[in-house]
Amino acid sequence: MIEAAEDIHKRGVEIVAVSLGSEGSFVVCSSGIYRARVPKIDAVNTVGCGDSMIAGFALGLSRQLPMEEILRNASAVSAASALREETGFFLMEDMQRLQPQIEITRIGG
Repeated sequence: MIEAAEDIHKRGVEIVAVSLGSEGSFVVCSSGIYRARVPKIDAVNTVGCGDSMIAGFALGLSRQLPMEEILRNASAVSAASALREETGFFLMEDMQRLQPQIEITRIGG
């Protein structure tokens, strides 16, 4: 999957984000390849978690945050939304509790 994401990036897509479900995600961008590992949670509803993650990315990009911080925040929003029955909803305190538990590793680039 990383090779495919790198190929997409080389063809002109600035940031390629790939969800790995409960295993986290990774990003290929100009500053490298970053992997996010999320803590194990008791997911209640995973519908919309990918959309929540993309919303977290959009917010981080609009604030011009470093990619590691964008990925951590986006992962925390996604995981926090899985803790709620309502689709596309999360509690800020869930996100803030999860943020420090998300491991970001630079794996290449």
